[in-house]
Amino acid sequence: MSASREKKQRQGAGPSDKSIQAQQDQAVRKRKTIIYSVIGVVAAVLVAALLIWNSGFFQARATAATIGGTTLTAGELSYYYYGLRNEYASYASVFGYSFDSSIPESEQYRDEAQGITWRDFFLDSALTTAQQYISLADEALNSGYTADDVKTQLNSTIDSMKSSAASNGYSYAAYLRAMYGPYMTPAIYEEQTTRYLLASRIFNDKGTELTKSYVDADLEKFYSEHADALDTIEYSYLYFTPEAVETKDADGNDLAEDVVNQRKEEALAAAKATAEEALAAYEDGEEISHLIERFAPYSSNDHAAAVGTTSISSIYQEKLLSLKEDEAAIVENSTSGYYLVVFHSRYLAEDPTKDVRHILVRAENVTEEHDDHSHDEVPTDEAWAAAKEKADSILAEYEAGSKTEDAFAALANQYSDDGGSNTTGGLYERIAITDSYVPEFMDWIFADGRQAGDTGIVQHAAGENDGNKYWGYHIMYLVGDNEPVWKGTARANLADAARDEWMLALSGNYEAALADGSNSIGS
Repeated sequence: MSASREKKQRQGAGPSDKSIQAQQDQAVRKRKTIIYSVIGVVAAVLVAALLIWNSGFFQARATAATIGGTTLTAGELSYYYYGLRNEYASYASVFGYSFDSSIPESEQYRDEAQGITWRDFFLDSALTTAQQYISLADEALNSGYTADDVKTQLNSTIDSMKSSAASNGYSYAAYLRAMYGPYMTPAIYEEQTTRYLLASRIFNDKGTELTKSYVDADLEKFYSEHADALDTIEYSYLYFTPEAVETKDADGNDLAEDVVNQRKEEALAAAKATAEEALAAYEDGEEISHLIERFAPYSSNDHAAAVGTTSISSIYQEKLLSLKEDEAAIVENSTSGYYLVVFHSRYLAEDPTKDVRHILVRAENVTEEHDDHSHDEVPTDEAWAAAKEKADSILAEYEAGSKTEDAFAALANQYSDDGGSNTTGGLYERIAITDSYVPEFMDWIFADGRQAGDTGIVQHAAGENDGNKYWGYHIMYLVGDNEPVWKGTARANLADAARDEWMLALSGNYEAALADGSNSIGS
């Protein structure tokens, strides 16, 4: 083979050095592209994961508590946590709680000495509440209750929540998050509400079952041990307070502290002197009603009747119960004033209570403007007439039928505007003559000669200070007598104690513990 031919063959046998370098450069570029692509994918995954984390996706599904065989996610435990938090926030000013809903719970102490924050308190309370609801709901299901039994209540609760959401400018889901924290969803809310309703259903039914189970011997034994809670105490009182003391001089300057204190002492002494004068007048035979009219005390009651001592002011309770029949005494209320108290009698009231059914027909209200720009929400004459016509028509329908209690109950369920009783046949049980229903209602029930099965119509027009701000007609049906107030009270106390013991035994079988997922609940 010639040298030139051998050279040509070698040139055709493989790539040149230049081609090899080009291929190597291309491979490097390809590797860089792959690396950058992988980095891009990883970065995208990390960004997505961060977005999902910030959305609460993982936190909401993290295990926050275990209760028996049930696991609660952070979203589910939030139902109980924020339910308690919202309740405390609503009633903080009423009951004097130190909780401020505008400050994170973890930055406020429920018990500073113990180092317990409000968040700690809400979490522990949420766990206990969930433990009770879950154990009760499980017992309900095991006893044959189903979700269908509370479907109507659930739908009503959902509708109410949606209505509140709309009135506050929220969607249903957004409102739930605002009320129950960032992990709440409609599905979680409705599931936990169903559990709550089942728990409430069996809890209430157990109470009814227990209440009916006690016989007279049980009630009499309870009375022997709790007479102070069941006796009726009749008494009167007049409360005298010192007149307000001026703390500034004629030029508006603050008076010296010792001057103000001296004036307060003199005002308190004057109140005491007035109380003593009233006491002397009573002991000389002047009637209490005359004393009230003559002395015009800060507050008074000509003749109070309290069932149980717990409803009598602790300021004068002990002294009052130490007095003999119609004996009087003065009781000091620190620097606030003086009570003149008169003990009349103490006894166990055996008068029967009454059971009644009623159908409320409301008269539609309209706004009535006055010259001074004030207004009243009152019915027109036409609205009154329309309400009376409807009431007459309903009573006529009853009279034309079988005229039984069941028939009246059915009409109450169909027609009554009383939301508290239009699913129970308009029934109100154990009404005592001392109860605070509207006077027309009470006067009809306790009228002389009233008999079981009597019917009638009474009109109620709300007065200026009437707590029942409605106008309309009550169609009445007297069911008959029930046991005295003290027996009903004894039954309720016995049943409550037994039911609480039953509930604690149920929940005691459900070991409860918080888990790491609870760390994301609350602020």
